[in-house]
Amino acid sequence: MASLRFELSVKKNSGDRPEFQAVLRFGNPQRKIRCRTGLYGFSEYWNNDAQEHKIPKTINPLIKPEVVEVNKKLGLLKVEIDAAADNTPNNEISRAWLAEIVEDLLHPTKKEKAQQDAPKTLIQAVEDFIAAAPTTIRHKGKPICAARLNHYKQVLKNLQDMGADGVTIERADKAFYDSFVRYMFANGYKQNTIATRVKCIKSVINSLPMAERVNCEFVEPKKCAAVMEDIDNCYLDENELQALAGLDLAENPHLDRVRDQFLLLAWTGCRYSDLGKLTRKYIVNEDGYDCFKLEQQKTGAKVVIPILPPIVPILEKYDYQPPRPISNQRFNDYIKIVAKMAGLDDEVAVSHTQQQKGEFVPGRVETRKAKWQAVTAHSARRSFATNMYKRQFPTLAIMAITGHKTEKSFLTYIKVSESENAMMVLRQFKSQWK
Repeated sequence: MASLRFELSVKKNSGDRPEFQAVLRFGNPQRKIRCRTGLYGFSEYWNNDAQEHKIPKTINPLIKPEVVEVNKKLGLLKVEIDAAADNTPNNEISRAWLAEIVEDLLHPTKKEKAQQDAPKTLIQAVEDFIAAAPTTIRHKGKPICAARLNHYKQVLKNLQDMGADGVTIERADKAFYDSFVRYMFANGYKQNTIATRVKCIKSVINSLPMAERVNCEFVEPKKCAAVMEDIDNCYLDENELQALAGLDLAENPHLDRVRDQFLLLAWTGCRYSDLGKLTRKYIVNEDGYDCFKLEQQKTGAKVVIPILPPIVPILEKYDYQPPRPISNQRFNDYIKIVAKMAGLDDEVAVSHTQQQKGEFVPGRVETRKAKWQAVTAHSARRSFATNMYKRQFPTLAIMAITGHKTEKSFLTYIKVSESENAMMVLRQFKSQWK
């Protein structure tokens, strides 16, 4: 049975303030473990039997608080060491083990400083980024939105699951990038999802001070690219939108609301996150015409959206206060039911890069399904962009409504087939040919 005793150091450091040494005595008297505590005691008041200072009434009032504090810390230290010894095998009890307990209890600031001086890991950087996000103003002048923050939370989970605990910022190099991409593909993620995760990691690293990221390869675009690919997502043409509008959904109020909300998005080009702004509050009159004037939640872009004739009956139906948006996932489930009821049964092919089950390298995967199965909330925004493009409105005019900043990003929304594009050019040319 181990026993613990404190004794004054034989060697004095200054005057009557010798340094204490904590001695852990085992049943075998031949084995002693000595460890300095960093505490100072006064030999004239020390009682070796009681293992503490005896405090007489005549004690100097200037040193009494210090003596009381030393007694308190020694008592806590004894309790901590005894408890740790009860749960530690004898062969693991050593001077280093004892010193760590003393350091943790009596000098935690030293350990904290050592941890602060240690290189920050990538996981720690992501955790800090997420914790600071609600109060951090980004370059666009506002905190990161909740939807975007969820991407960073997913990145954190991915890094934890792949076992990246020991990866420091400096070790986030090309080799780590390759292993992260391989891990993501091997777990069934699509290329665009992986690219989004890579962009999030780059954002986290770039938010660090230059001294912490100066040697990090992960943020070098040529070495560690975040490659997005064009996916053949579906859109609904104007005839299909009319088919949705013509459905009688009186017996299914929840589907009726979702259908109306989808049509509002499809004729305004808004994202689902801005659906709640399509109300009377945001309507302004421009040159005698009603428009929605709002700031997009995702990008902060300020847009003016004309209220087109197809959505006027919908707005009047709800007295210009459309139903409150539901969760995106539930909306996507319901709009598929509506699209199926509207007879959108044409087969569409959706292709993307993904590692197939049983394969060791990613490849192009094509999924064929009925069109109603591919319809989501975002299909409405894509439908607006494509239908306005097919009506041959200027690209910049459409972008001013959708809020796209670059033509490159806008064109990913245009889902016009090669034959449709050829006919558009032909009709436009004939209308101008003399």
